Amino acid sequence: MNIKNKIRLGLGMIFIVVLCFGAVSIYFISQLSNGAKVILKNNYETLSFTRGMRTVLDENKLPLNDAAKLAFNAQLVKQEHNITEKGEYAATARVRADFGILQSATATLAQQESALYDARRALRTIEGLNMNAIVTKTDAAQASVNNAVVILGIVCCVTFLMLFSFSVNISGFMAEPVIKLREALGEVTNNNYDHQLNFSKNEELEELAETFNKMTSHLRDRENRVLTEDLTEKKRIEIIIGQMHDAVIVTDEDQNVAFINTAAQNLFNLGRQKLVGRPARELAANNSQMRTVLEDESGAGSFKFELDGKETLFKFESTEIHIPNIASLKFDELNIARVAAGKVYVVRNISEFHEI
Repeated sequence: MNIKNKIRLGLGMIFIVVLCFGAVSIYFISQLSNGAKVILKNNYETLSFTRGMRTVLDENKLPLNDAAKLAFNAQLVKQEHNITEKGEYAATARVRADFGILQSATATLAQQESALYDARRALRTIEGLNMNAIVTKTDAAQASVNNAVVILGIVCCVTFLMLFSFSVNISGFMAEPVIKLREALGEVTNNNYDHQLNFSKNEELEELAETFNKMTSHLRDRENRVLTEDLTEKKRIEIIIGQMHDAVIVTDEDQNVAFINTAAQNLFNLGRQKLVGRPARELAANNSQMRTVLEDESGAGSFKFELDGKETLFKFESTEIHIPNIASLKFDELNIARVAAGKVYVVRNISEFHEI
């Protein structure tokens, strides 16, 4: 799976998780809200109706007048349309029967007092049923709240763990290729062209790794080719200079000996010791002829000294080596500046020409 699809999948997962968490929260809030509405609508209203009927009975003497009868009947009708609890219907029916006696013109005072007592008892029964229902429903609502808190807590923890896992994994997924690429570039900077990148199970990163590996392969081939050409060219120059009869000394930019042929070693009596890499002025410290050649700034001169028992005249020349200052090149800029890269000293025996 490529990076784009993984990011899409991760964001889709976050969206789904947040959506599910929101849906669960809305569901429980709705359930709790509906439960509260049911308690208020059914039980509290029934208590209000019974209180109204009790008030009529408490504030009026028997026999009830027409206004009391109308007020009592209005509350009773509302109660008859708001029966919700088990046993409440029978108690309401008893109230209706007792009210029929209370409003009967033929009922005796004793019958009305008995009906009044029975109606009060039925009203207390209705109130008790609804108050118990309120307590029961309140406890159920509280249990629902507790369950909702537990479930939402679990969902919240799961959501947090999923999002945390995603954030850790996505950061590691994005950072790991960058770290590997940085390490690989560091290896290339250190001329380690054998280092290879490998990203499995990712098409985009596999293409990047393949491109990088091709680049390092080309750089390795180019370096080997350039090194081979340099070694070949150096070997050719060494062979040519080594076969020259004139004494030749080549130094680098730090005036260390880069090459010296056999004629120069013999001329300056340097023996067969290893001379390449040693400071030229150190070799000339105890050799006046060699010091004359190295310290001459004119680029040409001559000196005499006895060679094989005969005074011999030598002419020397020095040529400074310059190379382009490639290190300071900028993009799309042509640099023609040069820097010194050493010198070539040539000492030639001209005694025969001088005698002629």
